[in-house]
Amino acid sequence: MRICFFLAAWVLGALMLSCQPADREMDSPMVSVSIVPLEYFVDRLTGEAVEVNVMVPPGASHATYSPSTSQLQKLSDSQLYFRIGHLGYEEAFMHRLQAINPDMHVVNLSDGVRLIRGEPIDHGDHVHEGGIDPHIWMSPKVMLDRLPGIKEALLDAYPDIEEDIRANAAELRADIRDLDERLQRLTEELSQKTFLIFHPALTYMARDYGLHQIPIERHGKEPSPALLRQIIAEAREHNASVIFIQQEFDMRSAELVSAEADVHMVQINPLSYDWIGSVNHVMDVFEEHMIMP
Repeated sequence: MRICFFLAAWVLGALMLSCQPADREMDSPMVSVSIVPLEYFVDRLTGEAVEVNVMVPPGASHATYSPSTSQLQKLSDSQLYFRIGHLGYEEAFMHRLQAINPDMHVVNLSDGVRLIRGEPIDHGDHVHEGGIDPHIWMSPKVMLDRLPGIKEALLDAYPDIEEDIRANAAELRADIRDLDERLQRLTEELSQKTFLIFHPALTYMARDYGLHQIPIERHGKEPSPALLRQIIAEAREHNASVIFIQQEFDMRSAELVSAEADVHMVQINPLSYDWIGSVNHVMDVFEEHMIMP
């Protein structure tokens, strides 16, 4: 039903766009992005000189969201599109979005990243390769590496604000480097390096800074009672002290694990606009709960 709804909206949107005058002028330059944290990067680099169209709004799931007609309208005005690369929404609909605006330059931020695959999926008579984890933006190391590509795409699209973009990029790079250095120092001081999380949004952060993430949700599904018992045993074995939850997911399984494994439950928002604040909050939790007094 969700796919059918999107297709109907897409067809309607495409028809509406085709009826627009060819010389229609945009009120301001438009950039589209997949998720809210990328809006933060575009705003920081351009000094908010361009309008940013976020395709997956706050509170929506990036695995299942279907764009609205108004979002498709803004997409048709966009010169640039920044995608994460392997979000469920992107894999389902990206080729249709490009068909609406074939002249739009799409920047895939996963290109060149050492990607992480999930656990193999066992169907009994055969095994599927695990899907690619899309959460690259939660690692400061990854985003420090991705920043030049974002900057260059914006410079190509908006040469009239080149000086501002270059100056803003230098400031943002310094801020990301500070995050990277703080997280590196912090993880070296941690008494134990294992944490639990409902939806595995910190996979790249864990890899890049020597941490161990235990996800509760596997393959996008709620855990079975047997898997919950396994997760609780693993949490106890590694002496885990914190479990992260996100507001858009069902908290019941996380609450059960928190109670049974005696770990603190803390809410985080990996899809927050304030990307730097979001990463700093995760580090604050590490510092509070994963360093022995």
